[in-house]
Amino acid sequence: MSSPESAPWVLVTGINGHLASATAFRLLESGYRVRGTVRALTRAQHIQRVFSNYGSRLQVVEVPDVAAPNAYASAMKGVLAVINVASPVNMDAKSPEEHYVPAVDGALNVLRSAQAEPSVQHVCMMGSIVSVIMTAKDATKEVITTDDWNVISDELAYKLDPSDPSRGFHIYTGSKIRAEKAAWEFMKTEKPRFTLSTVLPAPAYGPVHNAVYGPPRPDVSLGRLYDYLAADAHANLTVPFVHVYDVADLCVRSITDVDAHGQRLIAFGGRVSLAQIADILRKAYPERPVPPNRADAPCLAFPDNEVIRWDTSVPTKVLGGKWRSLEDAD
Repeated sequence: MSSPESAPWVLVTGINGHLASATAFRLLESGYRVRGTVRALTRAQHIQRVFSNYGSRLQVVEVPDVAAPNAYASAMKGVLAVINVASPVNMDAKSPEEHYVPAVDGALNVLRSAQAEPSVQHVCMMGSIVSVIMTAKDATKEVITTDDWNVISDELAYKLDPSDPSRGFHIYTGSKIRAEKAAWEFMKTEKPRFTLSTVLPAPAYGPVHNAVYGPPRPDVSLGRLYDYLAADAHANLTVPFVHVYDVADLCVRSITDVDAHGQRLIAFGGRVSLAQIADILRKAYPERPVPPNRADAPCLAFPDNEVIRWDTSVPTKVLGGKWRSLEDAD
């Protein structure tokens, strides 16, 4: 990497989020300069304090509406690569359009701005592992590959009654599917000079660099863990997981690693229950009052969770052959 003053710029959208701030950290640690976007500059104050030791290698710019035409034109100037993380993440949308419009338009705006900026050589887009669950395959017999897509959620996002508690999940999932498919279709039809990778992470755990002003929402990874530990909602959920730095490193390495170019990179470190996470926290922080696990807690999981197998050969190679363990995520 060149000197700090001449190191390449990488644009990270939605830098005040969990995954985006971790990605910014790994970029800075790798010697890049980082330009991050936020909807309002007031949301960047914590990030600027956390990364203050990097000085002018971190810039934060305001992009109020990610779906607006040319929203990223100014932020894109002179960057080598773009890591697009900004997208709706809650699961309480009342209609698919609430998520679909900003997710798809935001992704396409990034790609169009990248196409118009001669310096951009690579775009990495953050998707989700939900795009490769509930596929057309029998998960008890076949390995899920990056040729496979979730074939259920988009339909259910429209068909389910608004009162159905699972509808929000399928709307969120549908938005991730549509945005990613729109990105790959853009690459196919527009044939831009830059390369594209998409990273599809499982629920991510690990160091938190973004501001946390209160209990996390129950429809995000850390929120489900908070409910299990701090609230009286002791459902023992079993989920796939990945260390947040493995997600970030896949994004960072996709910039220069040709094995990642043109690939969907499934980020999966293993399976874990919330009870197991509680056990890890008790061991790591014996002085803290982590409540005991309840033997009668109902166990929850998404369909085929215990048997589904994803082909992670390419991302494993990009990461150098090893995924971080959950014990590394404290």
